[in-house]
Amino acid sequence: MKKTIKTAFLVLAVALVLSVLSGCRKQEEVQEEKSGLILDYATSGVIELEDPGTLQSAFNAAQEEALDSMFSLEYQDDAFSDDGKTFRCYIGNSENNKDDLFISIYMDAELTDEVYMSQLLRPGTAFETIELNRTLEPGDYTVFVPHTKIRLVDGEQTIVGQVVVTMEFHVASN
Repeated sequence: MKKTIKTAFLVLAVALVLSVLSGCRKQEEVQEEKSGLILDYATSGVIELEDPGTLQSAFNAAQEEALDSMFSLEYQDDAFSDDGKTFRCYIGNSENNKDDLFISIYMDAELTDEVYMSQLLRPGTAFETIELNRTLEPGDYTVFVPHTKIRLVDGEQTIVGQVVVTMEFHVASN
């Protein structure tokens, strides 16, 4: 009886191994069928590159321009005031930026009701306090703060990018 059980296990093990191998073979055949795709080379509307280095130079220039126009913002979402005119805040020009920038603060999304415009900030500098050009009543305000990058181009200050963020201005009740 022990020999019969051993033989049965051996037959079962051999059948299992053959079944697994057969399954692997079928999977390989399917993969071979899927990889049988052959594409022809495009001939219509194709041109030869005259100088691959020129293409790389154009790519490098485009990449550099994209990096130049990127913004790294530094500011805190909230600013606080006891008198409605002088605000404790943190609004800066990140040291990661290449260009100077200035900030403006508007009371409306259309950017028509200006309450503040700064002078230029060099990269790596920030405002800790600002003074608005008018006094706000006690309360909370969502303001719109464009960060505008400036670069000297042919001796003139030129806007090279702008990002508008919102901040919360809080004026304490007296």
